[in-house]
Amino acid sequence: MYGEDGAQMRTELAALLRQHRVMHRLAADSSAERAEVGQQILRFRRTLVVWCAQAIRVAQPLTFPNIPPRPADPFRATNERGAALSELARALELARDQATTPAASSTEIATPSLHDAVEHWRLAAQAAALAEHDTAPDLAVHLTAAQARTIAGDVAAISQALVVLDRRYRNTPDWESLAGCNRLGWAALATALDVSLGQPDYSVDQTGWRPRVKPIRGPGKPGVLGVLQAEHNLLVRLKSFPNAMNLRLIVDSQRLLTSQLIPFAERVDPHLAEKWRARTATYSRIQRELRNVEGRLGNGAGATAEAANAVSRMKALPSATVIEPRMLGGFNTLFRRIDERISDVLETGVERGAFVQRVTVPRLVNCEGRLVHPVRERFVPVGRAADLDVIRTAREQLRPQAERAAASPDASRADLHAALIHRPPEKGTQSDVPGL
Repeated sequence: MYGEDGAQMRTELAALLRQHRVMHRLAADSSAERAEVGQQILRFRRTLVVWCAQAIRVAQPLTFPNIPPRPADPFRATNERGAALSELARALELARDQATTPAASSTEIATPSLHDAVEHWRLAAQAAALAEHDTAPDLAVHLTAAQARTIAGDVAAISQALVVLDRRYRNTPDWESLAGCNRLGWAALATALDVSLGQPDYSVDQTGWRPRVKPIRGPGKPGVLGVLQAEHNLLVRLKSFPNAMNLRLIVDSQRLLTSQLIPFAERVDPHLAEKWRARTATYSRIQRELRNVEGRLGNGAGATAEAANAVSRMKALPSATVIEPRMLGGFNTLFRRIDERISDVLETGVERGAFVQRVTVPRLVNCEGRLVHPVRERFVPVGRAADLDVIRTAREQLRPQAERAAASPDASRADLHAALIHRPPEKGTQSDVPGL
């Protein structure tokens, strides 16, 4: 995710900013070896610059300046908005395009270094290479304006760090300074000031590329782990659309599993047990309402089998089993995601016409001499999703509420800003005394 990769970049750059006397740290047997280390650092820096240039262009269309615009010039056709961010984007592209040192290869990024400073650069470049997936244009279309401003602020802080480090490493043999370094520094500072005037949205840390979730194969795990394994596999198998019959079986399995977990949760977390009682009641209601829904489109046999495994393994647990809070939290996370997926299945089934509704058709009763006249029923397509009781129940009770967005930045952002204004201790202070 963007939060993990961005935090690693900021952490490693903050560690480099706190390193002074760079020539002493790059000490080698000869000037040629020191130049070789400097060239390796330049390749890692190029990877960081490439990501910054890509990320700022992705955030630029959604970013609006917080500084009030100047009055429009009547002698100009347009009045440019967001000049600071646009200038930063141009400065980063200039530094990227005019650099003669190539970016680090995948093998070089993946190979650890014994040199402390080079290792910090390598880890920062590794995070930048991974972050290219998090800020790709196809994923960035889901960003909001506030999230884009947060990315712009992160790029501005990283650009400032690169400018400071460029000045610090300039005495390295064969060192190549950033093209337009002064321009880049001022543009990064102006963008950081512009972004700080607004309210950033740090929920952007939860966006980005995520690895594909795969089922846990092999024989069933013993005890509670086996139940978690089956429930995890059920969530993965639910990616395929189930038919109405299998959907009813899956819903019933969630009702049974949740009701059986309540006594175990009461021993550790009564509040969670109460929450699961409400979930059991919700699934009982959905199960009743699904009796009037039919449809043969879809399959879902694999998900149904995993649901049966979860219930059978749960019944086999001894009553004296103590489930740890960490495992209860795992069940709660899986329940929340399964609830969301079942809600999506119900909504998608109505939109695709995969579900039909049972209705009662009026009929004339003739005098046939029978005491009981059966009710005539038909299955008809669903006109609107809200016409189904099960859809209303899923929207009001089953679908989990959206998680609150993060209201504060993580520690890496504050650490990087502190490192940018960090100054080395003066000579003669206690920190310069050997051994202290």
